[in-house]
Amino acid sequence: MTKPFVVVVALAGAVAAQAEPLSRAQAVARALEANPVVQKSVQDLALYDGRVREAMADALPDVSVLGSALRYRDPALLNSSSFDAFPAELRQSLRPIGANLFDGAALVKQTLFSFKLGSAIRAARLATTLGQEQLRRSRQGVALEAIRAYNDYLLALEKVRVEDNSVRQKESHLEMARNRRAAGVATDLDVLRSQVDLENTRTQRLRLGGQADLALGRLNAVMVRPIDAPVEPLDSLLYEPFEVALDEVIREAMESRPELRGAALSERIYGELVGVARGEGLPRFDLQAAWGWSVRQPANFLERDFAKWNAAVTFTLPVFDGRRSSGRVAQARAEQGKAAQDRIALENQIRLEAKESVDRLHVARSVLASAELNVSQARTALDMTQSNYRAGAATTLDVLDAQAALTLAESLRIEALYDHANARAAVRYVMARDPLDPAGGKAER
Repeated sequence: MTKPFVVVVALAGAVAAQAEPLSRAQAVARALEANPVVQKSVQDLALYDGRVREAMADALPDVSVLGSALRYRDPALLNSSSFDAFPAELRQSLRPIGANLFDGAALVKQTLFSFKLGSAIRAARLATTLGQEQLRRSRQGVALEAIRAYNDYLLALEKVRVEDNSVRQKESHLEMARNRRAAGVATDLDVLRSQVDLENTRTQRLRLGGQADLALGRLNAVMVRPIDAPVEPLDSLLYEPFEVALDEVIREAMESRPELRGAALSERIYGELVGVARGEGLPRFDLQAAWGWSVRQPANFLERDFAKWNAAVTFTLPVFDGRRSSGRVAQARAEQGKAAQDRIALENQIRLEAKESVDRLHVARSVLASAELNVSQARTALDMTQSNYRAGAATTLDVLDAQAALTLAESLRIEALYDHANARAAVRYVMARDPLDPAGGKAER
């Protein structure tokens, strides 16, 4: 039995030696660098930037160069209704002959005035700002997810540690029970109860070990690393005082939450799109110009006599389009109204999130204070019960109950630390601050 245990310990030590040391801040940084949610928001921002350039195209000249080479033979004169009236000698001399025609020209198109152009450009620029807010929201969300995953792994490891301590306590008690039975002051039932309780604890330890492996997998998934890559946490679950009033949380959230800023931007964008749709039914002025050469012989290119050009300013006044423009205006206004309602709903949701996060922070602090006291009392109670057991003044069940009480108290304390750490990060997230900043720094811009 001893040899396999040594092998397992050696293997565990080898794995631990290969584990990469990782702090909570490093986990967040890796997640922000590789997580697809953030990368998708980066691409969305590039998409909005492209739309700005596309919208600006209507305000800039469209220049193109055209060239053509034509070989043709045209018998149109022979098909003239009066051709038969020509003298026979003339008809014989007017035979069509194949010819070449080469054209080269530069074309310029420019919108001189359009009611929808300014609205389209403003809408595209607002969309770029919206993309920046969406990127900020994605970064904050992924940071919070990475913090929670890191804390989940810490909680799982701490529960394993507590259960390991419990196993050692129960192994020590089993050895004590066997010694007392050998001395004739304990029964086989006492030893049997100790053995059963020890095996149950070892089974619980295996289950907690599996939960730790799952928590590690979730942490690696957030960082987009191999799921089973070993990690050695450098941080721990510690209590960090963080007090903030609900009114302050709500005020700062309303001012800085990227979702709210994005909702307001969406409302403004749809307002500009109303102008775009309305502009479809209003007058516009456009310039079209061309300049180049048309020759039969390529050598005549660039010759002044063969140059050709034209320029035209066109005025377009839509008179009736089947009410298509008015339909588009109605749709844009409806979208603007929906965006306004989305903003109102989001404000209400954020108020609720602020209330829940602050309440959880207060509850976690209160539970932690109680759990700290319970651990101290449970440890004292276990020491006293074990001393009484050695003196024959307590039973095996008394010791097992005291051990279970200490294990539960330590687990509750760890969970309270975990809840408080997550609550701190959640409150900072609701306020649009960096979820990782222990000092609760100002909101990101």
